[in-house]
Order: sequence, then C-alpha cells, then structure tokens
Amino acid sequence: MNGSWKLVLPVGFVLYSLPLFLRVNGTSDYVIDEEFHIPQGLAFCRKEFDVWDQKITTFPGLYLIALILNPFNMCTVTGLRMLSLAGAGINILLLYKIRRRILAGTGGNSYAAHEAITMSVLPPLYFFSHLYYTDTLSLTMVLIFINYWQQEAHLPAAVFGAASVLMRQTNIVWVCMATGMTVLDTLVQQCARTQAVPKDKIRLIGKELWIQLFSSPQLLCNCILSILARCCFYASIILPFVGFLCINGSIVVGDKSAHEASLHVPQLFYFAVFAAGFGISNSMRQFRPAVELIRRNRVFFLLATLLVLVVVHLNTEVHPYLLADNRHYTFYIWSRLYGRFWWFKYAMVPVYLLSISVLFCGLRHMPDSFKLMFPLSLFLVLCFQRLLELRYFLVPYILFRLNTRHTRKGYAEWLELGAHLLLNVATFYVYFTKEFYWQNYHAPQRIIW
Repeated sequence: MNGSWKLVLPVGFVLYSLPLFLRVNGTSDYVIDEEFHIPQGLAFCRKEFDVWDQKITTFPGLYLIALILNPFNMCTVTGLRMLSLAGAGINILLLYKIRRRILAGTGGNSYAAHEAITMSVLPPLYFFSHLYYTDTLSLTMVLIFINYWQQEAHLPAAVFGAASVLMRQTNIVWVCMATGMTVLDTLVQQCARTQAVPKDKIRLIGKELWIQLFSSPQLLCNCILSILARCCFYASIILPFVGFLCINGSIVVGDKSAHEASLHVPQLFYFAVFAAGFGISNSMRQFRPAVELIRRNRVFFLLATLLVLVVVHLNTEVHPYLLADNRHYTFYIWSRLYGRFWWFKYAMVPVYLLSISVLFCGLRHMPDSFKLMFPLSLFLVLCFQRLLELRYFLVPYILFRLNTRHTRKGYAEWLELGAHLLLNVATFYVYFTKEFYWQNYHAPQRIIW
C-alpha cells in the first residue's frame, strides 16, 4: 500500500484543490503581497533578469522557479499560482515519507497518510497553496532537505538546503539545526561505540559524555573527522551565509526599513498557542501529562509565570503593519483583544505556559539533540521578527508536528483533520464574500491569514 499512497496523496490533493484554486484565481489578479511577487515572477519567467523590485526582501528563489513555465508559454498569473499548487502536491508526499520514517513502522502507512493529509490542509498553509507566495515552495525545499538529511544523503540534502535559503533567508536556521543535530548525534554514536553501549544510554545533557570526550584524544579526533565528513556540505552553505550577513548587515535584502530585526520574545508564546491550537491531536493527548508536569513542578512554573509576565510587559512589540493592515486575521485578533483590553496580554500568560508544556510533552520522546536544537532554532527564527505574521509559524509548526509522539489513530486525529477542513471552509467563505476597498486600490481587498 506504500506505493499506492505515494501516488494517491499528491494526485488526490491536487484534484481536490483544483476547483477551489480556479475560483481563487478568478477573484483577483493580485492578493496583497502578490503585488510584488507576481510582476517579479513574470519578469524572471520571461528571462528578464535585469528587472528587480527593491521592495522585495527575499532572495530570488521563488522567481527562479518560474523559469520552469517558460518553455510551456505559461508565464501568466495562473501559471505562477499553479507552481504553489504543484508544490503543495509535492509537500503532501514529502510529509507522508518523512512522517512514515519517523514512525519507523509503528503506526502503519495509513496512519502516516492520515497525518500527511492533516498537515497539508493546515488552514494557513492550505490557503497560501492557492497563491503565488514564498510559503508553499519554501516549505517544499525544506521538506526535501529534511527528507535527504534523514537518510544521511548529505550532498543532495545540502543542495536543497541551499535552495530553501534561496526561497527564504530564515531557512538557514533549519539547515543549522540539522547540522547541529548531526554533530551532536555523531558525538553520541562515537561515544556509544567506544563504550560498547546502546546510543540511548548516552546523554548529551550531562557531564559524563563531555568528560569522556575531552579525556580521550583519539575519541575526540575520531569525532572531528566523522563530523567533517558528514557536515562539510552544510558548511558550504552556512559559512557563505555568515559572510552575506557581515557584508549586508542584515538578513533582509532590498527594503530593510519595514523588517528591522528586534528582540521579540513573545513570538515564542504566540507560536506555542498556534501549535497547540492547530495540533489538536497532540494537545488532547498531552493535556493531562502537561497538567501533571505543571503540578509536579509548581515552584518552577510559578517562577516561569513571573518571568513570562515580565517579558510580556517589557517586550511586547507591535509592528505598524499589524495595526494598519485589516486584510489579515491577526489585525482583528490584536485590535479586538490585545489592543482593546490592557489586561488581555497578561491574562494569556497561563495559556502560554500550558501551551508550551503541551508542546514539550509531545516531544519528550525525541533525542537530546532535537530537544537542544529545536528550541534554539525556534528562538532564532521567530524572536527577531517584530511583525506578528502567522506565515512565519508554518515551517516550525510542520517540523514540530512531524515529530510529535506517535499514538494509535483515534478520534483526536479525526477531530484535528475535521477542524482543519471546517476552518478552511470558513476561511474561504470569508475570502469570497467579504470585500472592501482601500484608497488608491481599484480592486476590492479581501481578508486572508
């Protein structure tokens, strides 16, 4: 059945989405940021590489892919948007393959297929599968990178890791995360081999491994050589990117004024609520363990509550776009809750801590390397973004959801899938029926994620 799923999932996804895609495609020539993406994509599709909009802040990966359309004379708005739909079809296949490998046969192919479908219809992700945005194809490149990295095919992994960075600069964080995990796992493997014990007996979080490592020159040398052999291809991406940061002075290209880096720790809290809210099956199954974890560590969580209250009070950033752009759901969440009631952001602190606990419990089974690198990567990719933008949560959420603890498929998994589908119906209903006009824009504006 495994081979059947590899065909059924992408073909079924595209056929299911095609009528909706055609309807979305007929509503407007440009949807918000497509105002910049589509003209640039059309220029590159026609091989006009001297055309570049200075307001674009990413590398040109999204527009280079448009070259695929040129031989077929499909350099049109519809053609560009179809690239996203095709990317979404590839994503569901990759989600299935990666999740099935993570489950290691414990859940069966049908379980992995169910999970892949659920993740592929994640409402914010599914919506942008119908538009020419970076999100879908950026995720495609990240997933291909992860797929090869899982198989320790480091050269093709590095190629697609570089492609993911060309799509969106922040994807360098996921390349660094995988590299860091490879380094740490190599240390564990070498130490386990030296001691002739199973790998799960060696803990990264502890002093024994590090004492053994630095007290044995031969072991240290073996670790360094093995790390170099595995990570040299990733270094060829990371080191030039560091050079780019030094020369450019920012991760952003083009218009830096609206995307200046600033410390914004509450982004972690917003992400935790996002992941706990959409990852319904994990949240339902990990709710009791999370509550028990809080109960057993009451003093720690009391101190954490005070710390989070201080962070929320001192470090809540509000980007001007969040207050001005009423075409996004985040505008309404902020204007009607966070911005309207001074106490609301403080009242959310217990929700933040519970959400973080639920996420932690869902990943407790993961190796130490993941537990160390994933939170650090989350911090780097989210906490220097001043703008609250749900699209920034998509890749980290998918990486979280791919690695959640496996359980037998039950009503929680079906509830998560059903909730995603119903929310998609509501989202597209609002998009098709709610129109309003902005000054200096002739076309009607619509609400999106």
